Amino acid sequence: MVLRGAMGKIKIRTAGSLNKLKKISGFTLIELIVVICIVSILLGFSYPMFRDVDLFSNSATQLGDIVRLINNLKKRAVEQNTDFLLHMDTTSGSLWVTNTGMNDEAIDQAKQKGIQLSDKIIILDVEFPGIKEVGEKEYQIRFSKSGYSDYALIHIGEGDNTITLKIEPFLSQVQLLDEHVYLEDCI
Repeated sequence: MVLRGAMGKIKIRTAGSLNKLKKISGFTLIELIVVICIVSILLGFSYPMFRDVDLFSNSATQLGDIVRLINNLKKRAVEQNTDFLLHMDTTSGSLWVTNTGMNDEAIDQAKQKGIQLSDKIIILDVEFPGIKEVGEKEYQIRFSKSGYSDYALIHIGEGDNTITLKIEPFLSQVQLLDEHVYLEDCI
């Protein structure tokens, strides 16, 4: 449509001519920023779950299973608001977990369903501060609902090597030491 006025010809576009323009598709900068922010927030919330995953460890070993069990017990005690006990029997080479809400029958079932260690791994002993008992017996390590655990050193024989698992009361991860470490050396 063309209008004539005092100044000359003026061209006016109508709605029909706007539809003829080429449409450009794609994302705007704001849309990309919003998506990046959402992905960043999701990764930030999922980081604590992936922090405990050790990608380079040999997950098939029972020693790795014991470490993961202890780390898991520390978290579960707080999440489920109950105290857990890790039982280790050096004579039978077994581990099992109980909690304070279990009755005698449930404790017996937990013992039967516990982890039986292979012949390659032997629990030598467990050291606690102030306790100097060494020998074949059943040890218990408490994981409190308040977020702490007993201080303990678990000495494990794996072939010709002796490995020490160091459990500290307020640390969430077990320390794996490649030698037999005595409690006096840690304090």
